[in-house]
Amino acid sequence: MQEMTWPEIRDALARGKTSVVLAVASVEQHGPALPLNTDEEIGRALAVEVARCLGDALVGPVVVPGCSEHHMAWPGTISLPAEVLVSLIIHYVKSLSRHGFREIILFAAHGGNFGPLAARLEDIRRAARPARVIDLLDAQSLFGAWFEVLRDFGRADRTLPHADVMETSLMMYLRPELVREGRLEVGFTGTFDLEELTRRGLQSFTRNGVLGDPRGASPALGRALIERVGRKMADEIRRRREQS
Repeated sequence: MQEMTWPEIRDALARGKTSVVLAVASVEQHGPALPLNTDEEIGRALAVEVARCLGDALVGPVVVPGCSEHHMAWPGTISLPAEVLVSLIIHYVKSLSRHGFREIILFAAHGGNFGPLAARLEDIRRAARPARVIDLLDAQSLFGAWFEVLRDFGRADRTLPHADVMETSLMMYLRPELVREGRLEVGFTGTFDLEELTRRGLQSFTRNGVLGDPRGASPALGRALIERVGRKMADEIRRRREQS
């Protein structure tokens, strides 16, 4: 949408494109090889793929920054308090609803955003009326979809991904010029949950800001991740539409 003019958006709404896909990402460190806008680029690409699969949706401006306090040990990270992020989303959905969008598809493109958005989802839904909100805020479901593609490429990684083989592959596919391939480093490869990570901070687990092993990353894996995970997200949205 941010690359469209207002008459183009008006005309798209008139043609029935009354859904908008909204990714909530971050501005944060992604190890020594990936840029601060990694989650933003991935979130945008996923939103584009979801909109393409649905056929009746526009892609809203990616929301940044997000809740990244657990990354503040590394320079460049910008973090919002949860209440500020939620307030921002509330004003996003109010604006979109006023312009005639009738469905807002909301998903987190950064792990630290799942909890704050899910906790205030009913407030976000109220703010969006008469538009309805379809949320894809089940972190386990999303990570499961990522790992399913990874297994098909012969990887058995189970660490929560951050600057790992998945995110590195995604950036190799989306923005290869931003990947510092000579600086790829293995990070923490153990297991823990998202709540523990956000509570203790990433620096409790990794020296270089990486979770997982980026070695073996490829543009082919990145493309498969976008296409297959985007398709799964679109299928879930269709299922929710049928239930309503």
